[in-house]
Amino acid sequence: MTNATAPETVPFRTEIRQLLNILIHSLYTDREIFLRELISNASDALHRLQFEMLTNAHVLDPDAELAIRITADKEARTLTISDTGLGMTHDELVENLGTIAHSGAAEFLKSLQAGKKMSDLIGQFGVGFYSVFMVAEEVTIVSRSYRPQDRAALWRSTGDSRFSLGEADKQDRGTEIRIRLKEDAAEFAQPWRLETIIKRHSDYVSFPIYLKSKDGEARVVNRRIALWRQSPSKVEPKEYEEFYRQLTFDDRPPLLHVHISADSPVNVRG
Repeated sequence: MTNATAPETVPFRTEIRQLLNILIHSLYTDREIFLRELISNASDALHRLQFEMLTNAHVLDPDAELAIRITADKEARTLTISDTGLGMTHDELVENLGTIAHSGAAEFLKSLQAGKKMSDLIGQFGVGFYSVFMVAEEVTIVSRSYRPQDRAALWRSTGDSRFSLGEADKQDRGTEIRIRLKEDAAEFAQPWRLETIIKRHSDYVSFPIYLKSKDGEARVVNRRIALWRQSPSKVEPKEYEEFYRQLTFDDRPPLLHVHISADSPVNVRG
């Protein structure tokens, strides 16, 4: 990757610096939520692109699959999460990742001081992206907007007081987040660990999540359609058991299950 111009350095707002300091020194038990938040952001970008394509026929890569792809390299201790969503320009990277969340960051800090659990608060105030610094030594984002005339942009930070911005070489639409993991966060470069987190927090994301290991094999690991939205006749007994285990972390099968599907007098699923 080459930059056409020298990167510029931009300081984070005070509230975001305080937030990053808390996240970088957060408890290990909360750290897996970073993946949930990054997948949620990718899903939002894909939904927004779908909406844009309803009225705009001039979108970059119109035939590209709407998907999220995750690649892990345990030897290099890296994790890459990419999507084919709306993408961002240079200015949008600054707005979305450097300044716009300052009010949300302040509210997050206030709620945290009130004793609320971090994992319950992340994502509520528009600060979910920053949770990546619980596990990252450095984060690099390369993004290209859906608008064909816009150039790709690069954003990079180690989670200190600033981030750098520049141009990037990216031909396809969407956003790629490259994470260099901390030494004590190497578990998040293990495909089995990532799959467990995806199934726990992101199983019903409506876009396919491909998990790819270093050997090059990629497969969809999320269910996408919730069990309660399916017809009972199309759900296998083992799927109910798997759902129960994901929900409760109980290795034993459930004593029973009741699948409710009714259309009259009201539509009920459960």
